[in-house]
Amino acid sequence: MHKQYHGKTWKIRSAKRYPQARNHIIIGRVVDTTEAFIRIKCRTFHFGRTVTSAKDIDIGPNMTRIVPWNSIEIVNELPDSFDYASAELILDSKGRVALKDHNYLSPLCSRSEQRY
Repeated sequence: MHKQYHGKTWKIRSAKRYPQARNHIIIGRVVDTTEAFIRIKCRTFHFGRTVTSAKDIDIGPNMTRIVPWNSIEIVNELPDSFDYASAELILDSKGRVALKDHNYLSPLCSRSEQRY
């Protein structure tokens, strides 16, 4: 289903079900979608409310995950050329922790997340 998403590079923010939950960002390439879930080859990034450096973020391995649509808060489509698998975490000049490859920078969070 939804073949137009296959191969797209997405940054997904997972919904938090309770106030103490950590933030979850998923970045990768869509393998498949159904009415119920997304299958995505991705890396995961987990962090709390206060982030002072890239070391405050736990990174999951690059692997295929199944993410239910009802646990997704927002999807950002990234450039197809973004090399999420080998991109590195950096702290940019604006105080944001971001994932950066050779051509593109994708912010993950600012030093102190007010919204999440």
